[in-house]
Amino acid sequence: MSKIATLLRKDLRGIYRDRFVFTMMFYPFVLAVVTRLLVPVVPITNVGLYAAPLIPMMAASIIGTVLGFAMIEERETRTWLLLRVLPLQPSTLFLYLTVSASALTFVVNLLCLIIYGVKPADLVTATVLVAVTSLMAALMMLLLGALASNKIEGLTIGKIISALGSLPLLVFVLPQPWQLLLAWNPWYWLYVGMLKAFAGPSTASELTLAWPATPDVLYWMVPLVMMVFGTAALLRLYRSAVTTQ
Repeated sequence: MSKIATLLRKDLRGIYRDRFVFTMMFYPFVLAVVTRLLVPVVPITNVGLYAAPLIPMMAASIIGTVLGFAMIEERETRTWLLLRVLPLQPSTLFLYLTVSASALTFVVNLLCLIIYGVKPADLVTATVLVAVTSLMAALMMLLLGALASNKIEGLTIGKIISALGSLPLLVFVLPQPWQLLLAWNPWYWLYVGMLKAFAGPSTASELTLAWPATPDVLYWMVPLVMMVFGTAALLRLYRSAVTTQ
C-alpha cells in the first residue's frame, strides 16, 4: 500500500508541475459552467436534459485524453522504461493506472454534474452510469498510451475517438429500429441510459426521440463489459510495449 501511495504522490506532483495537464484538468468544470449558462437561452424543449449526459461523457474524454498524452510523453522521453524496475508487480501497477484514472474521473464527473445543476430523477441508476462512464477515461488513456508512439499519432487517434464519441447523437435522427446499429458503441448505451435516468419515466415520454425497448440494466452492463474487455486487452498491449522496447 505504501508503494501505491508513493506512486500516487509522484503522479500528482507530475500533474501539478505540468502546467498543460494541470490546466486541462479544470477544463471539464469550465465546460459544465458554460453549458449551464447556455442551456437556458437555447429554444429547445428539454435541452437541459439532452445535454446532461454529455457533461460526464465530455469530462471522461478530456481526462482520458490528457492522461493519454502524458503517457505518450513518457514514451517519447523513454521514461516509461522505469516501469520495468519499479518494486511492484506489473499487474498491481497496471491496476493502479486503471483505477486511479477512473476514480479521478468519477470525482470530476460528480462535481461537474453538481455544477451543471440538473438533478437526476433516478439518482442510483444515474450514479452507476456515471461510474461506468468514468471507466472510459482509463480506456482512452491506455488506447493513446499503447497505440501512439508520438504526439502526432496521438492526435490522429484522439480525433478518431472524438468522432466515435459523437455517434450517439445520431439517436436524434435515426428512427427507433435503426438505433441498434449503434449498439457496438459504448457511448450510445451510456448516453441513452443517463438520459432516461435524468428524465425519469414521466418526463422521458415527453422527449422528442425514441429508443428500442431495452431492459434498463443493459444500459450500464453492456458498456461495462465492453470497457472491461477493452481495458484488459490494452493493458496487455501496453505491458508488452513496455517490456519489449
